[in-house]
Amino acid sequence: MAPGGRINRPKTELARNLFKRRRVLSLEKRKKRRIVGAVIDRDLITRNHLKKRSSSSRANITLSGKKRRKLIKQLKHMELEKDAAAAQEHTQKQEKHTQKQEKHTQKQEKHTLKQEKHTLKRETPAPVPETMDVE
Repeated sequence: MAPGGRINRPKTELARNLFKRRRVLSLEKRKKRRIVGAVIDRDLITRNHLKKRSSSSRANITLSGKKRRKLIKQLKHMELEKDAAAAQEHTQKQEKHTQKQEKHTQKQEKHTLKQEKHTLKRETPAPVPETMDVE
């Protein structure tokens, strides 16, 4: 083994400073990328549009009226489609449920018919020959 191994040796001052510098720089980057200031129509503005503000804090990122109306319309259509899909799924579940109930009632009817036939067979006694009194 070579003398003066590197493993488990405490960090030198220079290495500590480098780590600190990297940590501070990344913190500054995060602060720079943060979106600062009021954003009008925050719910409508897309992520790409908001990125403008991170590169330039003075960037004007308000939506034009046309773009705003388009996005509102698009969101409404998406909601309507979602509601329609949910309603369709609900009706399909109901149909399946009614089909199961119908099958169940049909099985019950068959079972009761079988029972009735069986009881009729048991209850009817064997024909007894009639006898007549002859004098």
